[in-house]
Amino acid sequence: MATTTLKDVAAAAGVSISTASRSLAGNTSISKATRTRVQDVAEKLNYRPNAQARALRSARSHAIGLIIPNLDNPYFAAMAAAVEKEANTQGIATIITSCGEDPERLVTALEALGQRRVDGIIAVPLAGTKDALAQSQEQRPLVLIDRELYSLPSVVSDPSPGINDAVAQLKDKGHTKIGYLSGPQETSTGRQRLEVFKQAAQGMDIHIHQGNFRHREGYKGAIELLQAEVTAIVAGDFMMTAGALEACHNAGKAIGQEVALVGFDDFIYLRFQAAPISVVDQDVACMGRTAAAELIASIEDKRQPQGKILPTRYIPRMSTAHEVQGENT
Repeated sequence: MATTTLKDVAAAAGVSISTASRSLAGNTSISKATRTRVQDVAEKLNYRPNAQARALRSARSHAIGLIIPNLDNPYFAAMAAAVEKEANTQGIATIITSCGEDPERLVTALEALGQRRVDGIIAVPLAGTKDALAQSQEQRPLVLIDRELYSLPSVVSDPSPGINDAVAQLKDKGHTKIGYLSGPQETSTGRQRLEVFKQAAQGMDIHIHQGNFRHREGYKGAIELLQAEVTAIVAGDFMMTAGALEACHNAGKAIGQEVALVGFDDFIYLRFQAAPISVVDQDVACMGRTAAAELIASIEDKRQPQGKILPTRYIPRMSTAHEVQGENT
């Protein structure tokens, strides 16, 4: 079945194509009677405006771009879902792409989204992409998410409330020798979370595994920390939490009894453990919604977007409920 065109609507309504176009756009220079007639005809003919033509006329694509490191990380998948849902409620499409934590691929993604004339971009930044992101910002509104990079507007979380409360509980339970699975220091999140942990754990015997935001690194680091005989482990992100969880199981360590575990980000799988896992939660859904809403508002208002810092919170569960006995008390 052939698609109904604007020309078809104009002919059926007995008006010119330009009059039909202005009537459908609600232009008040066209009489109300004519606008109503054209709109009724368009509805009867099931007319749908051409999105590309509309974008060229309005200089808007009614789409935004989202660049994340990867989609196999549940954290970034949840972020993408939240951004897409918020944009969809405002009639905006979302083009999602991943860069695999590769700066060159991020730059390529920025260029590709620019060629598709998106109205704005949300991106998780990487070291070495400052110039490309700044150039993109000059062309269209840009909001960074999850990580900061120089002075570009960012929607991020403050790790202090959550990590401070987590370490405070571990201290109250008698832990004196604890380990931390740190993210990469090339990222603002990796640096900030490690610094907050060190400050919170002052006076304790701390052991730090310098890693990255990968499951394998969480597993490897947790094994090393268990061999160092720590009584508690704090993970710096969700993927390393998953790795630490597997390492404790494989090492035969009963979580919540022989070792305490604090994860990062509150995903439902962590609640289904024999000892549900305590977490520092940054509410990734709220972060995604906030970034999308701010970007779209800046597009509508023709202004530069503003950054926002969201608080984390600590959710204690059975994985940290056991009190340490003996020489650690």
